[in-house]
Amino acid sequence: MTAGGGPTPEEERPSTGRRIGPYEQSLRESARRAEQTHRARVRKARRRRAIIAAVTVVAVAVAGFVGWRLLAPDPPPTGVPSTAAAPLSCAEPTPISIAVAPAVAPIVASLAETLSTHEDGPCAAFTIQNAEAFTAARTIGTSAEPAAWVTDSAEWIKQAQSLAARELTVEAPFASSGLVVALPAAAADELGNQATWSTVMTGATPIRVPDPNRSALGSASLGAAAPGLPPERVSELARANASTPMPDLQAVAQSNTPLGVVVPAAQLVAFNESDSHQDLAALAPADGAAFLQYSLVTVNEKPEVAKLVADFASYLTSEEAKEALSEAGFTTPDGPEPRVPTPLHGMITQAPAPEAVVVADVRAAWTSVAPKDQVLLALDVSGSMLRRTPEGTRLDILQAAVLRTIAGIQPANTLALWAYSLHIGTKGDDFRVLRGVGKLSDNKHFLAVRESIADLDRTVGGGRGLYDTIAAAYEQASSTFAKGFDNSVVVVTAGPNEDDYGASLEILTDRINQLKDPARPVRVDIIGFGTEPDAQAMTSIAELTGGRYLPAPEPDDLATALSTALGG
Repeated sequence: MTAGGGPTPEEERPSTGRRIGPYEQSLRESARRAEQTHRARVRKARRRRAIIAAVTVVAVAVAGFVGWRLLAPDPPPTGVPSTAAAPLSCAEPTPISIAVAPAVAPIVASLAETLSTHEDGPCAAFTIQNAEAFTAARTIGTSAEPAAWVTDSAEWIKQAQSLAARELTVEAPFASSGLVVALPAAAADELGNQATWSTVMTGATPIRVPDPNRSALGSASLGAAAPGLPPERVSELARANASTPMPDLQAVAQSNTPLGVVVPAAQLVAFNESDSHQDLAALAPADGAAFLQYSLVTVNEKPEVAKLVADFASYLTSEEAKEALSEAGFTTPDGPEPRVPTPLHGMITQAPAPEAVVVADVRAAWTSVAPKDQVLLALDVSGSMLRRTPEGTRLDILQAAVLRTIAGIQPANTLALWAYSLHIGTKGDDFRVLRGVGKLSDNKHFLAVRESIADLDRTVGGGRGLYDTIAAAYEQASSTFAKGFDNSVVVVTAGPNEDDYGASLEILTDRINQLKDPARPVRVDIIGFGTEPDAQAMTSIAELTGGRYLPAPEPDDLATALSTALGG
């Protein structure tokens, strides 16, 4: 037989050449068929074993992948949906807006969505809004306030209660996050595992921090670095940061030169676990820093709203929520160990908050060197502002956008507030001075400005005396020019000039040219709200002064335009 088991030709016929009878032939054929059957069975068995082995390999690989997918935590959320999830617990939920500090907003939004899937969950549609804690605090007590608020520091709660002149219901912190410096791996390697806040801040790699006057992150990190630095070095750090826009993590990852930024550790976890494919290293200075503490605050005190907010607060401390928060990089009371950003240089440790005098010095240093604006803001209160939109009247939208914008801008800025429509002034002028120039850091002035904005509906009506108002505002801003400030007039208009007996565009242009003084420059920025403003005329006026025409055709565009013009 051959290795395959079949007979050779020689075996079929003996070498003697004798004749094979029918019986013997039948035996030989039976043997050959049996051998062929055996060979087929062997081949089939071999194929079966090969298939089983291949399937086993694939199955193991698939099982491993599936197991990894099941066991490995999901990447933390990085975005906030614009709409609320409809709860399964009821058909007509109560809409509740929650302003949430940006670093924790994505996971809070994810938890709100998860809660909406609970059949016994609260009958509420929670809409999560990204809002800096400082800004949200300064809207409390106005029409722009949210129903609830997640802050990152108790300081802003005290400020909100002071401005609103009322106590707020504050839950215990449900999460916290340590601070790290996010920077390229090579720069982190160079600084090493024993770097302190002062050495990190003064190293070869520039480190960006936010304004300590408006950010708990900024005051905690600069406050941790300041004791190890001479006062003049703190001022240098403040000047370098105050004159440079705060970059996001994507900008740091894509920067052509090494750059670092101080962020909550959880925020870097989310960035590195996202699909950006541009991981950054985390450096935790050896001397540690105060953690950001996230608390839910009830703002709307209506019993039915307060109850639903309390239900959400309770859920944020549940085991399910703790697990999700820890996987997103947050520390929770008695919860699992939080995920940490990788690679991590050093150990994220909590230190006591900087002393009040240290924070005050850091903030003063920043304020002394930060660019400052003096703005005369003139708001359109003509009858067209009563036109309704799905979001409310135009005036409603304007009031909310202005309140939120002035709440977030640098407190050292100064602001004057005017309203304008035909013959609104006491002497028949097309404008009315609501508030003169004052610092926004002065709570009395800030509250007066908020009150005036809230009362705009008492003066709305009539036509639009736009050109006369711009001329008068430009003259006023020129006469009250503040040295060391960026002086500007910001005008919000919802349409063209409607005063046929006032200044024409040509007269307005001539008047501005007469008033212009290169040594005392005043810029005019004009925001066109809606689709009716005369963009060409407004652009020509703005550019005459070195200003800009900022179109805001949709309600959501107005806040962005205001922030750009007011330096928010």
